[in-house]
Amino acid sequence: MIRFRNRTVVIERWRLSMDPLLPVVLILMAWALSERYYPEVMFLETKLEYWLLGGFTALFITISIIVHEIGHSLMARKLNIPIERIHLYLFGGMAELQHRPHSARQEFWIAIAGPIASLLLAGLSWVMYTHVLTPAHLPFYFFRFLAIINLMIGAFNLLPIFPLDGGRLMRAFIWAVNGNYIRASAITKNIGSIFVGLLLVVAVMDYLYFESAYVMIGGILALYMMYTYYSGRYELNYAPNPEELIHVIPHVSDTRKMVQSIAEKRKKVVRRCIFPILENDNDELQVIHGKHIATEEFHIDPATIRTAGKGDFIDLDEPETWHKSVSFNAEWVPVFKENTFVGMCDARELRFWMEQNDGVLGAWPELSGKL
Repeated sequence: MIRFRNRTVVIERWRLSMDPLLPVVLILMAWALSERYYPEVMFLETKLEYWLLGGFTALFITISIIVHEIGHSLMARKLNIPIERIHLYLFGGMAELQHRPHSARQEFWIAIAGPIASLLLAGLSWVMYTHVLTPAHLPFYFFRFLAIINLMIGAFNLLPIFPLDGGRLMRAFIWAVNGNYIRASAITKNIGSIFVGLLLVVAVMDYLYFESAYVMIGGILALYMMYTYYSGRYELNYAPNPEELIHVIPHVSDTRKMVQSIAEKRKKVVRRCIFPILENDNDELQVIHGKHIATEEFHIDPATIRTAGKGDFIDLDEPETWHKSVSFNAEWVPVFKENTFVGMCDARELRFWMEQNDGVLGAWPELSGKL
């Protein structure tokens, strides 16, 4: 079933969103193809035919980007990492994962799946225009262009600049070698900066001395790579302190209001949480899994409430509740300090960062002044 909501297309479990200016880019692309490219490679009787072919090709360039991102998505799902959505930018796209890959192997296969999808589509298009069609057929030129553009998409994304697929592949390789995500990210950032610097130097040298036919393309590519590298620096620098993994919910004593405060920001997260029953007057902590809460009314069925066990919560005063040996029972679990509920912790991220910091993420008791 296909639904449309807030510039988002929902196809069954797939969410596809796009930049509001993307249709403008498609029109400009269709214009360039119909007015500049196709008139130079083929003859058509009317201008309308050029525009139809240019518009159809521009649409399939976007579809090619979607296929590339679906490649990432299918591999992520195969590795049990859910996809939040596929988002189309003005000049590309991104498959947004629900959580980061937690091993170098996962990052490698998710990163390589996109270029593989693009190269397969390029290969299929090449077969169509070389073995099935001839220049006498109108689709011949369409498939030839589609083969070139998908080859470019696949090759472009393999450049070793994060967050391009090549940058992620490089981090996965370094991560596999040194065994540490944080150090691998730092090395990837340094290599990316060197590569971007070289591209800028080559572009300037071409403009000042060589004056090749590709000087404009080289300059645009170098500037775009610099922007791409700049936009990806946050993820490479991200190494959180413990308090950054806690969604603080101050001064709340009502479970329904607590659930509602989380649902207002990210409704889908509710089903991935374990919530404390704050109205409970007993000494024993009681909890409920978010999947049992009807989020429309925030109804809590008493039959689904249970006594908390190991992996259901974090007590900042009791290290055994958050030690690296603990297996948490949900993606988000409640956090307590001095027997007071202070917020919800991203347990999956906590576990990952503790593993990358040799089992120690910081001094949790020192959080008391920040919560």
